[in-house]
Amino acid sequence: MQDLLLVGPALQPSDFLDLCRAAKPESVLFHPETTALRIKAINAAAADQLEAQAQGKAVDCLRLPAELSIQNVRLIALDMDSTLIANECIDDMAAIAGCGPEMARLTREAMEGLWPFSKNLVERVRLLKGADAGIALQASENICFSPGAQRLMRFMQAHRVDRWIISGGFSQIARPAAAKLGMTGVICNELVIEDGCLGPAGGRILDADGKRRALEVLSSAAKAELCETIAVGDGANDVQMIRAAGNGFAYHAKQAAAQAARLRINHAGLDAIAACYSEYWTDAQVLI
Repeated sequence: MQDLLLVGPALQPSDFLDLCRAAKPESVLFHPETTALRIKAINAAAADQLEAQAQGKAVDCLRLPAELSIQNVRLIALDMDSTLIANECIDDMAAIAGCGPEMARLTREAMEGLWPFSKNLVERVRLLKGADAGIALQASENICFSPGAQRLMRFMQAHRVDRWIISGGFSQIARPAAAKLGMTGVICNELVIEDGCLGPAGGRILDADGKRRALEVLSSAAKAELCETIAVGDGANDVQMIRAAGNGFAYHAKQAAAQAARLRINHAGLDAIAACYSEYWTDAQVLI
């Protein structure tokens, strides 16, 4: 037996209750803030039927161990751009600097894994060379957190889970974003500012391998096993991190990340991750 999580802004519980009653699960819970149903102790055949019912309704279906507990999680690591935040900040900076279309193309190719991330990032930063350093501040002021980000971070903090950004993006954006959410810290790349202008970053670039290694180092520092971690990302440079974590989530992801993750969120917000854990449901409405 397993639990089935149905979650997404378009979820209508009434669309699923008849099938739920026929399946005779242990219970059906509804979380209105996250717009989620948790169907507890349901057999695989019934889960298949509910998943089929959800298709075309912009509802995510996640099959979960019945008692997946946040007590077994010590650390969560999230990619930043297009994951924790809705922005691709280097694209935002490029739009201000007047090279937006070319930057957007390079960013898309990097996230789809069409060429090595490190080489791609060097090319993208070169497009910004000579731009006023103030565009990084403008980009940081214009960040928009993904839906459910604050709720997810509050849940993780309440359960004493370390909360990290591991990003191929830049510290000028990541540190303010982490501070606003009360996160533990950031590991990311640096964007060099020389004489008031932007230039290519020096040193080793944090790429897919680097993000996985960062997760390993943070886990070790927290005296945690990798099986006690969560990783969340959307692009090809997140694949190794997603695969290494105990629970890896693809969030509104490109194909490479979606294929790497057992748990995929295509429609719901980041708080769907919190809804995977049994403790999130202590104050939920009981529908069945």
